[in-house]
Amino acid sequence: MLVFIDESGHPHPNDSTKNPILLSVCIHERDVKHITNQIYKIKDAHFNRQDELKSTSLIREQTITKNRTRNKAFVDDFVSAVCSFNITVFAIIMSQPKEPLLMNGDTLPKQYHHLLKKVEFFCENHHYDKAIFVFDETNERDDQKIVEAFTGFLFKSRLGKTFDRILEMPLFVSSSLTPAIQIADIFAGIVRHYYEHELDKKSPETDFEAWIAELFKIIYSRTENNTWPGQPRKKEYGFFYMGNKF
Repeated sequence: MLVFIDESGHPHPNDSTKNPILLSVCIHERDVKHITNQIYKIKDAHFNRQDELKSTSLIREQTITKNRTRNKAFVDDFVSAVCSFNITVFAIIMSQPKEPLLMNGDTLPKQYHHLLKKVEFFCENHHYDKAIFVFDETNERDDQKIVEAFTGFLFKSRLGKTFDRILEMPLFVSSSLTPAIQIADIFAGIVRHYYEHELDKKSPETDFEAWIAELFKIIYSRTENNTWPGQPRKKEYGFFYMGNKF
């Protein structure tokens, strides 16, 4: 199982994002080629090129008001095609923290604890031997912090040491060259807009909100709630709102 990770927004007091999102897309290795092929065809049909397309340029008000014929059609086809495969999506919904979060040594921010736990239980319940986490590379220094915190959590923390389905060596890839990372980016952007527009609490009031709600519904259909191993009455929900409980 390959687990592609991305964030939308950054959980930091100075970041303008109201609800940062940490999201994973779990894809079985046998499906990666087929999904990548579909993404290639959709990009070629709408843009006649294979450039990286980021959620920040696609998931915005202008997609509805100014460039509806191209960007909206691309996102609609992209989400529909990807979600037609046997993928599983997990998401952690946060609120803007009051203090900066640390990621160094064996300090892995709490949102990652929640996400790793969901993937671990998912693999356990579906009998996947290992899950390989794949991150969008940023720079060597920041990527090294993730590696140290990730492995430190698995090797040193009481919770992490109970996990045996997660490979202790995350991979880092370029999102411009790896379409599956682009899936996580676009999905995370949609989920962030859904919660920042409070569509979990109200009905859509604009065309943009209606579009976001429709896309979110499709993505949410690909999540899964799992039971804790050995505790069938205890649920681990696929989409988890942790607020600012860091």
